[in-house]
Amino acid sequence: MQKTNINDVYSYQKAIAKLKSKGIRPTSQRKILAKIIFEKGNRHLTAEELYTEAKKYGHSISLATVYNTLKQFSSFGLLKEIVVDQNKSMYCNNHEPHYHLYIEDEGKILDIPNKNIDLSNIPQIPACLNLHNIDIIVRIRTLKDQLLK
Repeated sequence: MQKTNINDVYSYQKAIAKLKSKGIRPTSQRKILAKIIFEKGNRHLTAEELYTEAKKYGHSISLATVYNTLKQFSSFGLLKEIVVDQNKSMYCNNHEPHYHLYIEDEGKILDIPNKNIDLSNIPQIPACLNLHNIDIIVRIRTLKDQLLK
């Protein structure tokens, strides 16, 4: 069992406070999902993984509620939705500036610190526009299939 870090508890409490500040009632189901998401440190997970984890802990929460809660948490900035393909999203609870490395054949995401990617040559943004965010997902595959040949 992973030990709970005080910063993770703080992240959970911040998530609940942010819901309240947005006028969203922190229902027992939202609190359960927030606890699972935020009290295990930085992580990436799908709705299905969160649903399975909630069931493992004995909670009865529908998959639709999990999807809706993840979308809601994302819209309030508690999570970042990472669309890895047209049929799959993963959710990241790391609020430090970073990018993502997606291992396609394993369905895993790893964080890449911002300092590891040079963005000094991005095109100049027109004066009438404001740069809001840069999302980078580096997609890779393992070599296991090629090694078997």
